[in-house]
Amino acid sequence: MIKTLLAAAMAVTLMTGGAFAQSSSSSTTTTQTTNPVMPAPVVSTETSSQRTTTVNGVTTSTSGSTSSGTTVSPFGDTTTTRKSTETTTKN
Repeated sequence: MIKTLLAAAMAVTLMTGGAFAQSSSSSTTTTQTTNPVMPAPVVSTETSSQRTTTVNGVTTSTSGSTSSGTTVSPFGDTTTTRKSTETTTKN
């Protein structure tokens, strides 16, 4: 009878020991994706005007402007543009 009692106690000990030996773990991974920040285009404008009068009394007015700028695409490509306008009026 003592053998049976010892065997039962040993079986219970082994079963609970196995339960204590088990472990669990949890892992969480968070990934955040952001869009790249696009730089603002760089633009410069230059304007000029001039008015002249000849000896004969002919007045000439000249005005012009030049705009230039650089933009960057999402892929890193750059584009440079330049636009010039000139107007001449004789009176």
